[in-house]
Amino acid sequence: MQVDPLRDPQAIVGRRIGQEALRKLAELNVRYLKGVPNGWCVVMKDCDLSGLDLRSLNFSQGHFIACTFENADLEDARFVGANLFSANFDGANLVRTDFAQADLRGACFINAELTGASLEGADLRRGVVIRAGNKISSTRENSTFRNAVMRGTNLADCKLLDCDFEGASMSGVSLSGADLRGANFAGAELIGVQFGGANLSDADFRRAVMDEATSSNGDMMRATKARRAPGPERLKRMLDNHLVWIQTSQRQGERADFSHMDLSRTDFSRSVLASALFKGAILADVSFERAILAAADFRDAILLRANLTRADLRGADLRGASLKEALQEGIRTGEMLGVNLATRT
Repeated sequence: MQVDPLRDPQAIVGRRIGQEALRKLAELNVRYLKGVPNGWCVVMKDCDLSGLDLRSLNFSQGHFIACTFENADLEDARFVGANLFSANFDGANLVRTDFAQADLRGACFINAELTGASLEGADLRRGVVIRAGNKISSTRENSTFRNAVMRGTNLADCKLLDCDFEGASMSGVSLSGADLRGANFAGAELIGVQFGGANLSDADFRRAVMDEATSSNGDMMRATKARRAPGPERLKRMLDNHLVWIQTSQRQGERADFSHMDLSRTDFSRSVLASALFKGAILADVSFERAILAAADFRDAILLRANLTRADLRGADLRGASLKEALQEGIRTGEMLGVNLATRT
């Protein structure tokens, strides 16, 4: 019979935890793990541990339901098999933190540093805490690693159904055997990520930046990916036809449509691409130096490290676009004369 940890008379609910109290709680938890008398498996709900120093502390098997660890330092901490349902780790230092087999349903890792962290076998499916009066604690249900830094992070065999990895920086990450059905990787950069044996059905990679090793090591057949970039000859025809389309006021030629294509590392320097379509395109490391991009559609495009030096972006639509690390020296923005159209961001 499973025991409800919150029925523990010592359970701590709705409290701000201080640094000294945290140290004493860790000592009690270690005594519990060792089977030493007077130990206690820590039980908390809705507690505030933000900004605290948890380095090297061992809270394995503990319960931290809907607790916040925002901006805390958990380097080398251990939460093996812990209950961290709907916990908040936004901005936290989680270098080498061990969350193996933990219950992390609905957990939040926005802007967290997870280099070397282990979440092997953890459950990161949807989860939301219902408080008194059937009030939902948060409108967010899916676990999220949005804009997190993940280098060498172990997510093997994790349950990651509908998990959000938007904007995450992922290098050398293991997702082998993970359930990634419906996961979102929009704007994420994946380098040397392992997907062997993972379930990628309906996972969304349409706006993900992936190296060849990543895109070729997993079964991507049922995942959603970006359109392939045109080859050199077709790209030249598209650019030529677009120029004719502009010069003939749209009567001849054809408007260049690069929507939802992976155009990473393409050189568009000095190209005339006014009013071209780049909606949802992956434009990582692309050069638009001195290109004419007036009134171009870049909505939701990924311009990671793109070179926009001295590009003409007057009247361009950049709403929802990611310009992370983009070079923007000397770009022209604002309104286009005579058409009443200004740059939108």
